Amino acid sequence: MKFFFALMISIALSALADETPPCNPESRTFTTKIDLFASELGYYMFEECGDAVNPTLGMEVGETYTFVQKDPTNFYHPLGFAYFPDGAHADKDELEPGITQTPGNDCAATLTCPAPMYMLNGMPLGTYSNDASVANVSTNEDNFGLDDYEPQFFLPIGDWTSLGEFSVKLNFVDASYDKDIFYFCHIHEFMSGRIKLLKDGNPVSTADEPPLGYDYQTVDNEFDEGCGTWGLDPFQLPHAQCPERFVCLDTQDQGFNVDVAQERSGGADSSLEDFARCIDAMDCHMMAKMTTGVNSGSEAALFVHQMIPHHQNAVNMAKTLLKSNKLECDDLSDDETPDCVLEDAVIRSIIVDQNHQIQLMRGYLDAMGYQETDDCVVKIPTSSGDSSNTSDDSSKTSGAPLAMQAILLAVAMWAAAASLIY
Repeated sequence: MKFFFALMISIALSALADETPPCNPESRTFTTKIDLFASELGYYMFEECGDAVNPTLGMEVGETYTFVQKDPTNFYHPLGFAYFPDGAHADKDELEPGITQTPGNDCAATLTCPAPMYMLNGMPLGTYSNDASVANVSTNEDNFGLDDYEPQFFLPIGDWTSLGEFSVKLNFVDASYDKDIFYFCHIHEFMSGRIKLLKDGNPVSTADEPPLGYDYQTVDNEFDEGCGTWGLDPFQLPHAQCPERFVCLDTQDQGFNVDVAQERSGGADSSLEDFARCIDAMDCHMMAKMTTGVNSGSEAALFVHQMIPHHQNAVNMAKTLLKSNKLECDDLSDDETPDCVLEDAVIRSIIVDQNHQIQLMRGYLDAMGYQETDDCVVKIPTSSGDSSNTSDDSSKTSGAPLAMQAILLAVAMWAAAASLIY
């Protein structure tokens, strides 16, 4: 019995030791970045909080914090702040001058409730202020700058970076509010993180309230981690629904010399082969997922069921090239350097724009009551003539007839090219 109690105490102490306190830098500054590879959509990071993605932040009530969004990964990710996860994405109240969650607080009548102050190059974009060091403290001003801030994040990334430093200041002054608040992305859903309000370093609420409402995604396999992708591990070749290859990597393949290609890519290492295997898996994923049914009885649903994996392939392809570090670009606004043009106008734009479109299409399916996916499994015939269907995405085989491979390869290459255009 003594051993049992000692064990329970040890477990409890270990749990307390492992509990990470809110990140609350003395500088009162959060330098914001996006880890594009942490999940399907990516998650927020803050330089002052280490390598953690979507960490819990701490903010002293009545003190102004600055969130700096100058890093290029912030493109298409304007920060928002809300009383509930995802804010307006979930039809929930955000921090605005005319919104309060505290009964009896009359700040809504005078438009003096806590709200972010959006800035560009150190200058406020709105007329609302609750910090005299930013601008004169206001009353009856509801423009806190978001309507001028967010649209800039839809510009081409080179134009966006050339505008200067984007930042947000937040001073939460409601000392009676007794729950947590959240940071989130105004463009992409499911990127919310918790903010614990503090008084003299102690959380106002020890409970995590309101609840986040969803789990964070994690990349849980070496293949996706190495490729910088999401959801490709089950689609490595060989695979029952795909030809034996999409990229002709072998030295005997017509028109390809792996030694020459590696020399052109900067060295005779395995990086090009690894990159090609990532491409094989993402093309297989797209091919398998673009064999869809029509059970919704809708042309629009069929379009969306086809277009989502098409977009996912484009995003994964762009992420893999970005993660390869093969592009040499020091200034994304440089429109004379080919690598900068590719990274600016194509790679980063595909990742953020088509991820946003994927969310819009999923929202359409949900709003219309259509099923999220409508997969129709079509196996590639093998050399033995076996063309039986299966519902197992991870079943693998090889040996597709050469003519069938050629047809499927042409289709896949067209789709991959189209994903870059659209």
